[in-house]
Amino acid sequence: MTDEHDTTEKRPPIARPETIAASALDGTFSGPLAGLRRRVYLTYRYLGWRTLLFRVLTLPLRLTPLKRYLRLRSSATNDEYRRAVAWYAERGRPVDVVIPSYRDAEHVRVLVDSIRRTVPRELVRIIVADDASGPENVASLRQIEGIEVVEGAENAGFAANVNRGLRASGPDRDVVVLNSDMEARDGWLACLQYASSQEDDIGIVGARLLYPDDRIQFAGTVRNLGAPEWFDHRYRFKPEDWGPAGLSSPALAVTGACMYVRREVIERVGLLDERYPMAYEDVDWCLRAWQANFRVLYFPAASLYHHESVTRGTDVGERERESQRLFWELWGDFFDARDVRTADGKLRVVYVTEGTGIGGGHRDIFEHLNRLAERGHEVTLYTLGDEPDWFPLKAPVHSFEYYDELVEELAELDAIKVATWWNTAAPVWRASVLHGIPVYFVQDIETSYYPDDERTRHAVLDSYRPEFRYMTISSWNRERLRELGLDAELIPPGIDLDTFRPRPEVARRDDMVLALGRTNPLKNLPLTIESWRALSDLPEAGRRAELCMFGIEPELATDAGMRYVEAPSDEEVGELFSEAAVFIQTSTHEGFCLPALESMATGGAVLCTDAHGNRDFCVDGVNCLMPEPDTAAVSAALARLLADRELRERLGRAGIETAADYAWERRIDALERFLDEVARPRRVQLTEDADVPEVRLPAASEASGTTEPERS
Repeated sequence: MTDEHDTTEKRPPIARPETIAASALDGTFSGPLAGLRRRVYLTYRYLGWRTLLFRVLTLPLRLTPLKRYLRLRSSATNDEYRRAVAWYAERGRPVDVVIPSYRDAEHVRVLVDSIRRTVPRELVRIIVADDASGPENVASLRQIEGIEVVEGAENAGFAANVNRGLRASGPDRDVVVLNSDMEARDGWLACLQYASSQEDDIGIVGARLLYPDDRIQFAGTVRNLGAPEWFDHRYRFKPEDWGPAGLSSPALAVTGACMYVRREVIERVGLLDERYPMAYEDVDWCLRAWQANFRVLYFPAASLYHHESVTRGTDVGERERESQRLFWELWGDFFDARDVRTADGKLRVVYVTEGTGIGGGHRDIFEHLNRLAERGHEVTLYTLGDEPDWFPLKAPVHSFEYYDELVEELAELDAIKVATWWNTAAPVWRASVLHGIPVYFVQDIETSYYPDDERTRHAVLDSYRPEFRYMTISSWNRERLRELGLDAELIPPGIDLDTFRPRPEVARRDDMVLALGRTNPLKNLPLTIESWRALSDLPEAGRRAELCMFGIEPELATDAGMRYVEAPSDEEVGELFSEAAVFIQTSTHEGFCLPALESMATGGAVLCTDAHGNRDFCVDGVNCLMPEPDTAAVSAALARLLADRELRERLGRAGIETAADYAWERRIDALERFLDEVARPRRVQLTEDADVPEVRLPAASEASGTTEPERS
């Protein structure tokens, strides 16, 4: 296989591809009970029993109008909500709420009523800024009890109108900007203020906004992948309790429909830029806050309704186009022309890992670093671990005790910054807001590592942010990322063909079965052992073969006939592959499954189960045997191989051909091309006739009939 060709379509799939975000979980349904059995199954499988129980208990209420008045929160935000409300009861400070208005007095009335219902009167002052909507509308506003109206002499647009309210706000108070078509929910302000108070550098906080039908309208501002001249709302149209949307996280920006802004931000950054007549001004403000060393935070425990029509049009007016032109004139180079090269034109690349311990994933990363360095690129490893003592890493290693320290140093670099594990994604993203380009090297979809921890599974999915450029090691991973709307470059691991090679001087034993001896549940070693034990019950197996395992867990060799080679070198592993009659690996899941490919490179016969990531190079009956993952099938296939030397040799010859395509030089050629493309400056191309990009819209029966607001 080559980088440009995906061989997964050349043979029938062994198993139906598993989906990470099935339609039953992402809000695409035709009725409240449509596909119920599958929805129950998928909820349990991907989100866990707690979420399933929560949904079962609240199902009757979700089918009634009462749902909007209940706190049907997922467990992901419960703790933050309770902490925020308790904190606010003791430490809540008065704020000014600024509501920009234009001929929408009834919307303002609904919003003000909801604020009064959810916030103690003494803790909020409400300022309504009217954008020259006429005497009749101003008179209607003045009839609303408990607000202050600031009249504008001329219609100046959203930014200028918000600034009228900001100028009228108290100099010692934080400010909340709210669209007039918002409706507050319990605890919204407590959560926003609590979030803003947790760290000194948190400057702007946004809430989770919902459509009236309880689907998500906003969960953080992201760049639109299909139309990069626009920004979009993350998790739009997902259900309110969509797990990943329930996790607080830094955001590039938050929508001007709901922004909690600390007074320090206004003093240091200034007001909204009034040159924007409509749109982009909220993103501009947030970016200026980042540049002033404030963070922008999405905090989903704060939740409000946004009565924006879910079927709003895609036509773009001249005011939006004027704002768009101004924004990309000011920020185009900031986003798309970052210099990540050295003075002599080579790439500057930093990989970030959580540790440096023995493992195939770290080996792949360290090979990238070494081989990029050999080509003259400036490469560095940033890690919470120490310099590895098991691999000859030639790149500089910067070790840190905490991620905050790592982020502080990494943020200053103009480099391609590569996340390599879900927990490194947020630090790499934060360190790339102002400098450098973030890349995510996805070696596996790591939700599978946490079968009993739904919150961590949600965090894994949330780590796949659209701001990253993606590369991954297998087509299975790439398809899972595509299900999440993300494209990835296929960069499989390479093989050192000088180490993993046919060794004519090593005699193959007809009675030796080799396996990787690890207790990691995904490796499914018990199936390997039980299948080996079952050989004694199969007459065609002949005398029982030895099971030789290797790794760092020698205690796994418990039976007579077992042997364990502890911590072998690569050269020693290559000799084991060359000595064994069969290499067996019965993993339930692998991001790639490199040991099987290394065995192929030596000419060994491989027996493996379908582990998803190995589908790119394993072809049943051609270069390996791939039985069903049960003891009877695996044991029968193992017995067949042990009894048939000709079959083993035929599979081995095909395996050598397969492995040749994974030579490291080819892999690094592909990696270098990808990183060169990442580093290439590009400019947004604006066209006068392009509309706002289409988003997936619900059926008309689900749509709201509200009018289009000033700010989305």
